Amino acid sequence: MSSSRGFGFPIAADDASHSDSFYLSSYYHPKPLLHKNQTLEDAFTRLSLSTSAFNPPPLDHAFSRHAFHPPNLTQTGFNAANAGSESLSSGFLDSVPLLRQSSGFFNGGAGDLLGEIGEIPRMDLNECWRGSVLSFAKDQYGCRILQERMKRMAAEDFSFIFLELIDHVTELMVDPFGNYVFQKMVEICSDEQRTRIVLVVTQPNFLLVRVCLKPHGTRSVERLLESVTNEEQRDLIMAALSPGAVVLAKDTNGHRVVLYCLKHFSGEATKYLLNEVANNSFGIAKDKTGCCVLQQCILHAIGETKMRLIADVIVNASLLAEDCYGNYVVQHLLSLKIPVVTENLLRQLQGKFTYLACNKYGSNVVEKFFQESGEMHSMRIVLELLHDPNVARLLVDPYGNYVIKTALMISKGAIRNALLQLIQLNSTMMRNNLYGKKLLDRFDRGNIRHI
Repeated sequence: MSSSRGFGFPIAADDASHSDSFYLSSYYHPKPLLHKNQTLEDAFTRLSLSTSAFNPPPLDHAFSRHAFHPPNLTQTGFNAANAGSESLSSGFLDSVPLLRQSSGFFNGGAGDLLGEIGEIPRMDLNECWRGSVLSFAKDQYGCRILQERMKRMAAEDFSFIFLELIDHVTELMVDPFGNYVFQKMVEICSDEQRTRIVLVVTQPNFLLVRVCLKPHGTRSVERLLESVTNEEQRDLIMAALSPGAVVLAKDTNGHRVVLYCLKHFSGEATKYLLNEVANNSFGIAKDKTGCCVLQQCILHAIGETKMRLIADVIVNASLLAEDCYGNYVVQHLLSLKIPVVTENLLRQLQGKFTYLACNKYGSNVVEKFFQESGEMHSMRIVLELLHDPNVARLLVDPYGNYVIKTALMISKGAIRNALLQLIQLNSTMMRNNLYGKKLLDRFDRGNIRHI
């Protein structure tokens, strides 16, 4: 295998593999770059030392720092695939596999390679990479080289990279390696270029939402949101995200974008997104991821939008309180300690506290009332429990016994005495029940030792 390097003289492929940057150049440029100061005598010397592609390069080769040592070509059954390449290009093995196989690259030679690339004239470098920047950006090692190169680029050089990638930014955003190049782009690009990126990713319907649903896409969108510099860019992004607010709120990846918008943008900027959430708050509240997002929406919303979100939760409080995820939203409203909200929740659940106390999830809501609603509201709930004909079952219920324990902890005076009397009257039944026995043991240290 041989190739021509200037002057029409054949040069052995093994001899030509002395530098990773040479492979990079030969792959991306139709005419491989000449080594500096190469003379006609040098070419004849190389030709005489390596007249066959089967001869290994000299041990003291001047360019052995990035030398690639090919397999023994004389072994039986050798083909191009055995060398780690599926195709030949201008007499050289395909440079992309070589970049990945090169010992210099894997052993920390990337920094040296970057140094050599940095020495290539701007015009030559652009010609080398023309049409291949996207492939380079999506390569595990090429993306690192490109990011390092972009850090040191002049504005003119970056414009070349930008133009090569701008029509493929959505593809980069969801790529395992390309997303890092995208993040670097939005970090160092100009304001005008950033606006162009925003226009590209927001023009097609739901395109940005679909990007957010991907693990790498979520990180890319978050970085884009971090980099916005004016209201035009922000409003375009929010307008593209708002129609998909429900899908994003329930998605394990997409919800991160919603949370970022809530924490870093004003209530006015997120108004349309929050309205979409309010329109579907019940379904979101019953979702594993959505219940967490809804709590943050209530926390960050302002004015009419906040009141609407709260009102929707209150209306559905009886169903949410016994839901495995919805109960956390009801508890969140109680933790806000807004008197009118607490009063409305109490009215909505009135007459259902005994039932909720025996429910795995509803019992948490009842205990939250005791802890957060204040003495007056707590006493109303305890009285409702005591007046229920089936109150004794709470003492031996897997969940109700916790409600009674919390009620005893926060009660005072006559109501506390009524609870202790209830326990005393049913102590025999409680001693024969696992949960009742636990409740007795909890208070046998002093409160009801006489039982």
